[in-house]
Amino acid sequence: MVDSQKLLKLFDLINEVSDFCTQSGNKVGKKLIQKIVYLLQRKGIDFGYTFSIHYYGPYSSQLEFDIHRMELNGLINIESDGYTHKIIPVENRKDVLNSKETLNNKELIKSLCNFTARELELIATVDYVISQMKLDKLDNKTEKILIERIFKLKGNKYSEEEIKNAIEFLIKYNFLKPDKIQ
Repeated sequence: MVDSQKLLKLFDLINEVSDFCTQSGNKVGKKLIQKIVYLLQRKGIDFGYTFSIHYYGPYSSQLEFDIHRMELNGLINIESDGYTHKIIPVENRKDVLNSKETLNNKELIKSLCNFTARELELIATVDYVISQMKLDKLDNKTEKILIERIFKLKGNKYSEEEIKNAIEFLIKYNFLKPDKIQ
């Protein structure tokens, strides 16, 4: 993907996410954008970023760099309170994300915007571990192993119930198939 196309696609996503997050009352921060881009890439929307595991879940240094490039080019403003960041698009383009791949994932994007950055951190981390384990289905045994790995990564930051809720979200949006006898 050509660099300018990648930045335009990212800018359009930030506009779309900003609209949805305004409706849900969430703020658009760098962590939220990192997790949404990661999850959308896992659903097949190519933004061209490579992610590795980080303290706050999947992270792309190139995505971080591109967000700051967009700020330097006047496309977005980043407000910092010393701890968190709020990303605000400077201009609101309405030709945003009208590609077929994005229209097919609008419900997912809208749903992701209803989560806090903390919740998205968990969902993206669970998915990252699933992809590293090369799982496409989840049975009781693999779910237990997955939960143990999340606890190793995150300690007691999340409860088992929160981890199971993240797994259910990933199943609902077909990141993973259930292989359990209900």
